[in-house]
Parts: sequence; structure tokens; C-alpha cells
Amino acid sequence: MKLSIALVLVLAASLTACSRPKVKETVVERPVIIERPVAATGATAAPTGSCLLASQVYSHGAMACQDHAVHQCSNGVWTRTINAC
Repeated sequence: MKLSIALVLVLAASLTACSRPKVKETVVERPVIIERPVAATGATAAPTGSCLLASQVYSHGAMACQDHAVHQCSNGVWTRTINAC
């Protein structure tokens, strides 16, 4: 009887030595920062319907050569025409 109790204690000690310790996970929450572009002081906004090309503002109806084709500014969107340049 004493031998079986001793054997159980030795086996229990060996099992606890082999088991991994419980690790409590830590969750770190960080604030979300959303950066929005700020207009420079004194800058004027582009008119509605204007297009932007190479940092230049073009008005509605303006034409520009891009990729060997003529593109026209149409309400803020460059549309390709059938003419080549």
C-alpha cells in the first residue's frame, strides 16, 4: 500500500514537471490615429469639375496629350478622345 502511494506521488510529480505553465495572454489596446491632409494656409480649392494632371489644375473642357492620345477634362474626369497626338 505504501509502495503504491509513493508510486502515485512520484508519477504525479513527474507529470506536473512535464506540463507547460499556464500563460495569461495580455492584450494591449492602442488608440487608432487617422491622419487627414490639411490644406495649406492661403491655398484655394480647385473649382468643381476641374481635372488634375501633374499637379496642375485644368478646367472642364481642357485637353491634354497623355500616352500619345488626346484626353479631355469632363467634369473632373479625364476621358480619352479618338485623336492621337
